[in-house]
Amino acid sequence: MWSSIIAVLGTLAGALTAGALQQRAARTARAEQRADTHRQDQLGAVTDFAAALDAHRSAIFHRERLALGEAGAEHRLEAETKSYDTRAAVTAPHVRLQVLVPELAAPAQRAADATYALRNATTRGELDALRRAAKEATADFVAAAAARLRPDHH
Repeated sequence: MWSSIIAVLGTLAGALTAGALQQRAARTARAEQRADTHRQDQLGAVTDFAAALDAHRSAIFHRERLALGEAGAEHRLEAETKSYDTRAAVTAPHVRLQVLVPELAAPAQRAADATYALRNATTRGELDALRRAAKEATADFVAAAAARLRPDHH
């Protein structure tokens, strides 16, 4: 009789241990999935912000180039409208980035500020220099993001 009781207790202990191990493995898998999803969301935020900033930099450069030249009012109005649209399109990705990857808020703001500075150009040479500075600030942001979001970063 004692051997039967010991056998039953051993079977129960084995089942409980196996169940606990399975539960732990499932929790670990869910945590890894959440971490991977969060990293993908962060990468999406970085990409969306960089793309929106690039589109705005291009639009504002075109607008300011026309403003400094002898372009007709119709072309300037079209370029101005596009630059306003692209500026508005920067806001949502910028906010999303600040929420999902707050460590990148400072380099993102520097890239945005450098891009917005293009509207202060008074000569074509100054506009070209501001454009280069904006591209460099964006490249610095992307480099910071790459360092922060690389798979082995903790």
